[in-house]
Amino acid sequence: MSKIKEHCGIVGIHNVPDAPRIVYETLKFLQHRGQESAGITFLDKDRLSTVKGLGLVEDALDPIILKSSNFSIGHVRYSTTGRGVIDEAQPLSDGKIALAFNGTIPNYINYNVRIDTEFIYEVLKNQEDIRQGIRKLVDVADGGYSLVVLTNKGELIGLRDPKGFRPLVLGKLGSGYIIASEDSAIRQLGGIVIRDVKPGEMIYIKNGSIESEIVARDEVHFCSFEYIYFSRADSIIDGVSVYRARVRLGEILAENHPAKADIVVPVPESSVPIALGFSRKSGIPLEYGLVRTSVSKRSFIMPSQDKRESIVEEKFGVVGEVVRNKKIILIDDSIVRGTTMKKLVKLIRENGASEIHVRIGSPMIRYPCYMGIDFPNKKELIANDKNEMEIAKSIGADSVEYLSIDEMIKAIGRQDLCHACFSGMYPLKHSYDFSKLSVSMKG
Repeated sequence: MSKIKEHCGIVGIHNVPDAPRIVYETLKFLQHRGQESAGITFLDKDRLSTVKGLGLVEDALDPIILKSSNFSIGHVRYSTTGRGVIDEAQPLSDGKIALAFNGTIPNYINYNVRIDTEFIYEVLKNQEDIRQGIRKLVDVADGGYSLVVLTNKGELIGLRDPKGFRPLVLGKLGSGYIIASEDSAIRQLGGIVIRDVKPGEMIYIKNGSIESEIVARDEVHFCSFEYIYFSRADSIIDGVSVYRARVRLGEILAENHPAKADIVVPVPESSVPIALGFSRKSGIPLEYGLVRTSVSKRSFIMPSQDKRESIVEEKFGVVGEVVRNKKIILIDDSIVRGTTMKKLVKLIRENGASEIHVRIGSPMIRYPCYMGIDFPNKKELIANDKNEMEIAKSIGADSVEYLSIDEMIKAIGRQDLCHACFSGMYPLKHSYDFSKLSVSMKG
């Protein structure tokens, strides 16, 4: 079986008029975190109702059918397998409790459930009080996660795992409250960001009042890939600007991994600040030699190789007059399978570039992730068994260089980063036989 992990986007709203439709808009602001399915649960009298569908938010959900309610949660799911089935879409609800989950809990395999979301649900529903259920969950769960829970009593709960792998933010929205994966979504709604939910913290909201409880403490290991790729550039996570971190990744890349070239070309969109930092530090002008088309899907999180390749062809255009007869430094945030970069190098060469030197604003991804990102097995990772020269040959570039782990940590400015996908050092409680994980593992 393939070992599947994913990122998702979650949001919960408490005591705000027309909450389901606001959740709908928020999910669009979090669309970059998940493209396979979307779902919304809302309180309808004394029962929770759920609507969900496959695809992007605007395709999966019809806002017209959302009833008026002051309480709602939502979820966008990250596409990682070819199994686009509606029963794997979230939120998961029985009418009394609903949950939306971002992350991976690998020790679900020790319980009689199909997927880790079901594991969470079973723990919560088997406790007398929802807060006691959260405490029990933190006690038994391993892995990286954040979640929002809504009950038919109008209780909204937000939880971030004790190691703080996944982001979660608390905000004020009108007379009520919002909990979301990223602060940028809260600000875009016109809300006020209160603060990040702390690692191991449970936020409990009922009747307009907030209670906070640190359920567990542990050594923090925040996902470095949030800064490199996943989060929006206008987000601030635990006090660190994603945009500034990416610019600094580019600056250090230019300092320590230079190349002689005429122009710096970013791969839109997440690598643009990295390229800007590289250009500023190196003095080599930045040019938009690649143009992203209106295709919004992210090829990295498409479920199959053929779909990833077709998306690459659809979503990028080359500005021939910019790259023709030029020595180019092509900047990207990461290389996972090599699918996108190989196609881009080929496209740019076909448009007349004389040299292409690839520079990557992250370390080499050598290991699978078991805390919530789709790096499913070693054989799919181009850097697992190749050095930089071999990767350059494989993708058709004149050279390839990456940041080191220490350079990445310095650039982001946090010492408490998880770098398991680069180093193979997994900050989990226990070791697992990950070959037993189901392909339907959907967080």
